[in-house]
Amino acid sequence: MKFDVRGRIRNMRLPDGRTALFYSIYEAISNAIHAIEERFGVTDFSTRGVITIVVEQNDDKTLRYIGISDNGIGLNSTHLIGFETCDTLQKEAKGGRGVGRLVWSKVFRDIKVKSTYETGMSGYDQVSFTFKPELDDSFVDIARAPSREGEMGTQIILSSIDPNENSAMSTTILTKNLCHHFFPYFIAGGMPRLNVQIGRRKLDIGSYLSTRVVRVAQDTISIDKENIGDIVISHVYVDKSISHEFGNSILLTAQGRVVKTIEIEKKFSLRTLANGKAYVCVVGGRFLDDRADQERTAFKALDSEVGMITDVAMNAAEAFLGAHIAGIRTVQRKSVLELLSEHPQLALSVKDVEQFVGTLSPSMSDEDIGKTLFTLLYRHEKRLRADIRLLDGGNSDEDTRDEFRSKVDSLVQKVSDDAKRRLAEYTIKRHQIIQLARSMLRYSDGSDRKYVWEKAVHELICPMGKMLSAHNYDDHNLWLIDDLLSYYSFFASDKPMTSFGVDGQRQEPDLIFFNPYGFRREGTTDPVVIIEFKRPGDETLTSDPVDQVLDYIERLRGRTVRGPEGEVISDIDDRTPFECIVICDLTEGAKKKFVRSLAQTRTPDGQGFYGYSSEHNASIRVLSYSKVFRDAEARNRSFFDRLGLLPEEVREALSEATSVAAE
Repeated sequence: MKFDVRGRIRNMRLPDGRTALFYSIYEAISNAIHAIEERFGVTDFSTRGVITIVVEQNDDKTLRYIGISDNGIGLNSTHLIGFETCDTLQKEAKGGRGVGRLVWSKVFRDIKVKSTYETGMSGYDQVSFTFKPELDDSFVDIARAPSREGEMGTQIILSSIDPNENSAMSTTILTKNLCHHFFPYFIAGGMPRLNVQIGRRKLDIGSYLSTRVVRVAQDTISIDKENIGDIVISHVYVDKSISHEFGNSILLTAQGRVVKTIEIEKKFSLRTLANGKAYVCVVGGRFLDDRADQERTAFKALDSEVGMITDVAMNAAEAFLGAHIAGIRTVQRKSVLELLSEHPQLALSVKDVEQFVGTLSPSMSDEDIGKTLFTLLYRHEKRLRADIRLLDGGNSDEDTRDEFRSKVDSLVQKVSDDAKRRLAEYTIKRHQIIQLARSMLRYSDGSDRKYVWEKAVHELICPMGKMLSAHNYDDHNLWLIDDLLSYYSFFASDKPMTSFGVDGQRQEPDLIFFNPYGFRREGTTDPVVIIEFKRPGDETLTSDPVDQVLDYIERLRGRTVRGPEGEVISDIDDRTPFECIVICDLTEGAKKKFVRSLAQTRTPDGQGFYGYSSEHNASIRVLSYSKVFRDAEARNRSFFDRLGLLPEEVREALSEATSVAAE
């Protein structure tokens, strides 16, 4: 069957432009490799074969012609028929013959072929012709003549390039593309010598590539099973620019060809190699050589045999990449500790951090590790719910009562441990809030040496402009000051007194609390708590906070406090006790003001003042921000330490992270 060029081109998506030029060269080189191998055999073809590419350019750097020559077997009568016959349908899926010559006919108007081949025992003939595949008789001006052994091989000259397809081609670009396209041949040791000449510049592609390919180590591993025998494994680093899709892979080779490629980039996270190169694990051996099929695209071996070799190669690659993987494990270990520190409930799946990290794929990111831990938690909780449902009906069988009790005790322990882990996670969230609160004690603007306004601290502790009740527990962080504040049935944050029934009084206490749950005493008046914030870093305290809270008390006396719907919250009279808390930075200026006030007595730790006003039935405490947040951290830390249940490494990491800073 002759080439129907026009029909084929109409029905195929062929490359054009520079891509078509490169594919024309690739096709000629591939044919040359096959011809050289047929002449010298699979043992010697890579050492005795020579392929030369000569590119001549016009003055404007566009191409005049491309010549490709080889010292292969030549176009004898059999190969000449094959050259003219279109077997593309059988090989085009593998990039074989036919398609490349269709590209030739698209790009080049003049294709000349000259080939010397052996005839008989000692004779040599040469055939030359112009190749015009669009004609029924595609060999035009065919001529034959005697030749000699030294000229054995084939030369193809591609010229008269279609102006629409012509473009400049540098030695660098051509070399890089040849290295990439024929990389498997080079890396498997199955590439004849390949020379490139553009103008006066000459280059040996194999030598060029050798400077960019480093064989670091080689292992010979014997596989006793299935009579596989010795497998030779080479560990190679290659420049990424020339390895492309073959880099970071295991290549199973046979007879100088790559037969099977196994991608390992994701498995070993090879994009992060410290040397910036690609890793290639080249695997060969007699077993593979003997079992490659004719096209060397598959092995005539059992899947189990190839799988066994692949497993050995994978283990060898992992051992060779040990330092790289160890670095990844260090990063993953840090990620696991951070995740468990952030979410202690996940620790139920991690008894030992090192052991758990060892089970992770090196390719797993922080997000992947998190997904794994949360998936394990979900499965644990699902199993726990299923176990509880199984015991839901009880057990009356006397013979299994002890066993039933043991199962119940085990489930109770699991539920209790899970609850503790969740509480541990809650304490971590609290620690983060404390860190945020402490950050507000530093300059908000370093250049102006200004601090945040007290409103920022107020908002963090309790949202401003709201009236809340005990069920709004998640809406505030009153625990920073005192956990008991959360149990007041009603409190207002930066709301005018008129909003809770005190007519005519527009003053706005920062925080005021009425009616504590759990502390109601019949026949007595429940204490009211007033909290006033002052700006961090305030040196002079422009207003007197003690006088300010006493003024609030005077305005509340004899009034009825009502809720948002008018319900009576509290009746305040002369017997109503008040607890007033002023929170500020105890600067020298602030201390001078307090020692002259009713709250003039220093606390033993020096971080506050206290006093009592009998006239107002009010105790007054002045606390520094640093003391409030330090004490909150201490309470939080003490609670966390009692929970336990975490791997020691996680506990150590948390201990360091949640340590109470020395004042």
